[in-house]
Amino acid sequence: MSDKKLLLYKQQNKIVVLRLGAGRLHSVKVYDEADTAIKDNIYIGKIAHLRHNINAAFIDVQKGHSCFLSLEKPLKSVHMLNRPYDGRLLEGDELIVQISKDAVKTKIPVVTTELTLSGRYLAISDGTGRLHFSKKLSEEKRCEIEAFLLEAGYINRKHVILFPHKKLANDDASQESTPWDTSSWDIIVRTNCRSLTDYTPLQMEWERLCKKKDKLLADARHRTCFSCLKKAQHPYLEDLKDYYTEDIDEIVTDCEDIYEALKHYEEEQRALGALLPSIRLYQDEYPMCKLYQLEKRLREALNSAVWLKSGAYLVIEHTEAMTVIDVNVGKFIKKNMKSQDAFFSVNMEAAQEIALQMELRNLSGIIIVDFINMESAEMEEKLLERLRELTAMDSVKTEVIDITPLGLVEITRQRISKPLRELFRQDEKGDWVCK
Repeated sequence: MSDKKLLLYKQQNKIVVLRLGAGRLHSVKVYDEADTAIKDNIYIGKIAHLRHNINAAFIDVQKGHSCFLSLEKPLKSVHMLNRPYDGRLLEGDELIVQISKDAVKTKIPVVTTELTLSGRYLAISDGTGRLHFSKKLSEEKRCEIEAFLLEAGYINRKHVILFPHKKLANDDASQESTPWDTSSWDIIVRTNCRSLTDYTPLQMEWERLCKKKDKLLADARHRTCFSCLKKAQHPYLEDLKDYYTEDIDEIVTDCEDIYEALKHYEEEQRALGALLPSIRLYQDEYPMCKLYQLEKRLREALNSAVWLKSGAYLVIEHTEAMTVIDVNVGKFIKKNMKSQDAFFSVNMEAAQEIALQMELRNLSGIIIVDFINMESAEMEEKLLERLRELTAMDSVKTEVIDITPLGLVEITRQRISKPLRELFRQDEKGDWVCK
């Protein structure tokens, strides 16, 4: 039976997604069942107001629904519909925009004129017609992909894209000349490509995204203002393409409607040449949450103390300014081992657990780690090197800064979404439930 699973279940009008592997809980995400997020949606918007004093434009994407467009930097790409773009934006102009940030509290959504379409292995966006690689791909993998694309005639040796602009067959709209230069889109090779050995899916997705982009721009010429040209699926489905295929062997849910949505999504992906792990509807009388001990796993993930196999433990505390992690020897005992070697052993084990806990708890901002003091500078350097290796595998941008004079390790991690502790609360029974 596969150990690498993605489990989905419902709790209090929320959809909870947990990733398990090697007997551990690795990540937790929570989504509103009736999610109204519009991030990544693409609209034909109209400029309602220009505010030169704050270098911004307010663009309506629906009647009475304004979005914010920053004009602090020159716009790299503008797809104008009512007139040729001459470098100016005027009130009443109609243009294609994409939601880059959802509304937050009193702030309205933010839009961009630089469009992006994303797949499992690639993303394409307005740019300069060049190929880019995820920083998390190894140099060896980049060279393999580059060799494949060079041989296929997709790029030259300077990573300039040579892929020809193709018309879509049996599409009258696509036969018309487009007013935009669609050859200057950048291609970004995503981290998911690290699981590929055969790069045919990469080629198929490249062609699919280019065709999708061509069709979107062609269709826009025949749509009315405020039309939604691309609507994102529910976030939990959108996020499926961000999981690395080697991290999941099976997707399991005990909810029939989620299962049906997953199967429909799987059919769409299969038609596009992408494959998902096997999908199973859990129908046993014994609850899925109890079978996989999900309540216990969540309780451990939200506890401030984390025990290590050696008997040492971590204490994770949150403050308003930062997260502090303290490494303690605890019950660690190893006979015939010098104290400095023992401390190094505990610190190396703690480094691996800290990397997992940062992802699991979705820690962000400044993270300070108080490892056990070591007298050897060589040991400290090996510890930092190991910590950097581990955090380099994190899907969220994480940087290990250095060891301070006081022996504290500084880490920064980008904030993408709420930390785990803000997603759950304890009920009257002491169980952790969705907020």
